Amino acid sequence: MNFEAGIRFIVFLVLFGGTNYLMMLKRYENEIRKRKFLQQKKISKLYPKGSFIF
Repeated sequence: MNFEAGIRFIVFLVLFGGTNYLMMLKRYENEIRKRKFLQQKKISKLYPKGSFIF
């Protein structure tokens, strides 16, 4: 009985850790996307309107 409970606990920890990791990864990717957008916005303010830069 204790062995089965231990296996269940380990499976729970793996599932919980996996979902936590995926949520943090998605949050990190969104943060990078925001930073890139803000950086492009700040750079675009340095140049006159109507110019096209990539």
